[in-house]
Amino acid sequence: MSDRSALQLYVYAMPAEDQAAVQLGIEDNGLEPYENSSSGIVLGMRYMTDEVPVGSAHDLAVHLLTHAPGTGFELWQDPVYEHPGRYVAHLPGIGTYEGVCDAYGSPVVKLTEVLDALTTAPDCDAALSADHFTRHAPFFAALRRAQAARRP
Repeated sequence: MSDRSALQLYVYAMPAEDQAAVQLGIEDNGLEPYENSSSGIVLGMRYMTDEVPVGSAHDLAVHLLTHAPGTGFELWQDPVYEHPGRYVAHLPGIGTYEGVCDAYGSPVVKLTEVLDALTTAPDCDAALSADHFTRHAPFFAALRRAQAARRP
């Protein structure tokens, strides 16, 4: 039996042509609205399930990015045992962010990765530019605006 954990999805924007693909992703993963709602997808609503196989966040993200590329979404799968949590967010026209997360869906950067980047010699190609730490700021600012616009 494979390890299982919770999966959560928010849809912030969705063109009509993406609706069937998004609905299929929700149904295939057994996601249900956090609150009772009308039929159809409600923007800003949390869809969740308590148990899906580890790796389901990746599979759902690939499905949405491939079959519903105009949809703005945020999803994550909780960490379980030795498996880290997985976070993916996509905003059409801005980009996609994917990384490890905690059980609250907050992206996590390991301190060792930051220290390694800071202690790498400046003349080494492996050194991270200062931009490495700020390049996602516009993405997350846009995501916060999408979240605020769709909160019930």
